[in-house]
Order: sequence, then C-alpha cells, then structure tokens
Amino acid sequence: MTQIHPKLSIITIVLNNKSFLKHTIESVINQTYSNIEYIVIDGGSTDGSVELIQSYGSKINTWVSEKDSGIYNAINKGVSLATGEWICILNAGDRLVNENTINHLFKDPISKEIQVVYGDWFLCNLKENPEVLVKGYANLSKGYLLHQSLVYRASLHKNRGPYLETKKLIISDYIFLRSIDEKHYQYVDMAISINDNSGVSSQSWSLEQKVAFDFILGKVSFQYMVKRILFERMPDFSKKIVQLLLKFRSN
Repeated sequence: MTQIHPKLSIITIVLNNKSFLKHTIESVINQTYSNIEYIVIDGGSTDGSVELIQSYGSKINTWVSEKDSGIYNAINKGVSLATGEWICILNAGDRLVNENTINHLFKDPISKEIQVVYGDWFLCNLKENPEVLVKGYANLSKGYLLHQSLVYRASLHKNRGPYLETKKLIISDYIFLRSIDEKHYQYVDMAISINDNSGVSSQSWSLEQKVAFDFILGKVSFQYMVKRILFERMPDFSKKIVQLLLKFRSN
C-alpha cells in the first residue's frame, strides 16, 4: 500500500483566460487536503491573468509565464516541474467539485498496482450559464474519461515519456491514458471536477480523434466508430431526437 496522504501536483495551464482562471485557482487553494503542490503555467497572457496569478502569492507553489507552442507543450512544462507522487491536470475554467474533493479521493490507501484513479464529472458552459450542470459518467471500457476527473502517478511519465506535442492533435492526454492497461485503473464513485465545455477539447472533432484512436487500438469496432462520428456531426436538434428515440426504445 502507498501512503495515506500522498503528495498531489495539480497543474493548471492558461492563456488569456483571467475571468475563468479565478474559478480554477480558488477551487484548488481552498481544498482541505493539505499535501497539494499547485503549479500554474501561463502562455504569455496579456489580459491580466499573470497579475491574477501573482495576487495569490505563496498559495501557488510554482508559476511560469512564457510563450509556448500549444496546450500539451504547456502541460509538459508543468509535468517537468511537478514533484508530487500523483498528478492532476485542471486547466483554466475547470474546477474541483468542492473543497473536500481531494480529501475524499485519497481517503483510503491506494494499491501500488493502481496507476490511475478516476471518477465522474459535471459539465457547464461558463460563457452562457455556469450554474447549469450536466452530470457525466465515467466508463473506462467505452473511453469515457476526462483528465480533469482523474489523478495518475507521476512515474508514468518516466516510463512513457511526456505528452505528444503536435498542432493537429488535441487528444494527447487521451492517448497517454488509453495506453495504460485497464487493470491499473481504479474507479471512485464520485464526481471529481466541474468542467467548462466551451473549450477546444469539447469540439466534435476532438471526440472523433478519440474514437478513431480507440478503433486503432482495437477497443471499438469500425461500425461503432462510424456511428459515433456521424452522430457527433449531426445538428444539436437532430442529436436530441435520436437520444429521445433511444431512451423511448429502452423503456
């Protein structure tokens, strides 16, 4: 068994997102779990994000502000600075469900065989209505995972290297996580994060990349991949009709 209160490094990346960054920072520094290292990587913001970061003083353990080559380049910078046994990626606009989230996550010792601890989440749109939350349920076999709602061992990067950095790819975290054998995962029956769904990773083409990668791994069939991609390309109204029909059929 590992220690009961392991050190957790939470990494936040941001670029010109001052308004939503405040939500994220507050959710981390107000955690009742004491063994947290907080790292913020700013991509050279000019909207006051840097000044906001500075205003929190010692509550943010490490922060950097400089230009980067993209999302995963920024995350890799944070990973290289992390000293915790576990890592959580919580980007600007995302936040932990409440101040006791990490305490609940680490309330019991975690077996050394477990590399990833994951749970459910809530989605909202900070630009339109941040108060409306939609529950999302993790499902490992179907690839329903969000990096905001899991923690993983930092040692995985020593064995598997950093996140892939390419401009055309927005699922490097998903590729990293799906390459880990499912026997090393542990599900916790709780929502871990509240995530802003107005970001780039929420776009349909991001999900299409994930499904295509799962097909390459042999985790889903060709027919399933095609159906998922076609469904994501439907207008929202058409999606709702299909969902209603499926719900009616199951009842």
